Amino acid sequence: MSDRLIFPAALLDVGGVPAVEPQSLVVYVRDFPAGGALPPVQGTPVKLRREPHPANSNREFTYWHMVTDGPDDDHRTPDLSRLVRIPWARPLLDHHTHASVKRWWNTRAGRRHFCLWHPPINYVLVIKERYEGLFLVTTY
Repeated sequence: MSDRLIFPAALLDVGGVPAVEPQSLVVYVRDFPAGGALPPVQGTPVKLRREPHPANSNREFTYWHMVTDGPDDDHRTPDLSRLVRIPWARPLLDHHTHASVKRWWNTRAGRRHFCLWHPPINYVLVIKERYEGLFLVTTY
């Protein structure tokens, strides 16, 4: 393994959310294809929630949660900084054991989350432990 991880460029934020969100979706579909395997975290497979999100029925639950912000699932709105950084999600997951990636468990609202943070790009990926396994939940 090399000493340094290289991440793809963030998406250009020209045109704001209306222009960037469709580009972000293309990257998500490419990087997290339906039926595609994700690398296990601590020996447990990571899953995605593929059902429609309640705040946007045209987008998968996991995708919409990764690129939006809000107080609850019904009131999430697109976040430009999350949208432009979606190309970093899969590489961080793929290389989560790299020495430069910080990893820790935390508990929020009674649920355990496994957090992956790559300080050089200041990007966090959050994986939630549920009774059905581990699920990629959000990024920021």
